[in-house]
Amino acid sequence: MKILTAGDSFTYGEELADLHKAWPHVLGKKINAEVVNLGRPACSNDKIFRLTFEHLIDFNSSKTDLVVIGWTSPGRIEFADDIGYYDVWPGYGGNLFTKDGCVWRQELVNYISQYHNSKHLHKKFLQQVIMMQNFLTSRNIKYVMLNTLQNEYYKQQPINDPDRSDYFKEIDNTRFMEFNNSGMVEWADRCPKGPNGHFLEKGHQVVADRIYEHIRNLGWLS
Repeated sequence: MKILTAGDSFTYGEELADLHKAWPHVLGKKINAEVVNLGRPACSNDKIFRLTFEHLIDFNSSKTDLVVIGWTSPGRIEFADDIGYYDVWPGYGGNLFTKDGCVWRQELVNYISQYHNSKHLHKKFLQQVIMMQNFLTSRNIKYVMLNTLQNEYYKQQPINDPDRSDYFKEIDNTRFMEFNNSGMVEWADRCPKGPNGHFLEKGHQVVADRIYEHIRNLGWLS
């Protein structure tokens, strides 16, 4: 069995001494599966969508038995220039995309910090979820989705909001774990964390156990 996982730093295993203690690999061991982890620190949903899609297209989706996606904050946006891809988000003040000398990228951060539209970014996130679930269904690939964090600015949107209610109806709640309710950070809330706020080994075990139980209840484990 082969699992493909995608997400941000909480899927990557940021602040763990051993990245193989991250929940994708813990889950892989529980179900005796080979794991390809596309989790990346500071990853946007744009990048999660792109990396997942590209991997399944480039490496033959028939060789993937299960996809698990940990969606991140809708506020993160992926851009590209002649140097490469990078992610930015409103208010970001770090050096992830300027350490290679690309200081002009800060101008973009300044702009989106002032002029972003939170409802648009949340709607785009819902569109990405729907497109990805439809793509995976069309390829007959089993999948599970979850949020990294539900209790954050962009996701505090009422499910009956007339501007997005039709989008909410399209989400397959049997495959998206606790959609619009909680995510892995909430699940691991009481677990030890690193200096930068990422849950450590115990938290990754909690997340892996929750996903394992979900796919078991879906009848996908023998």
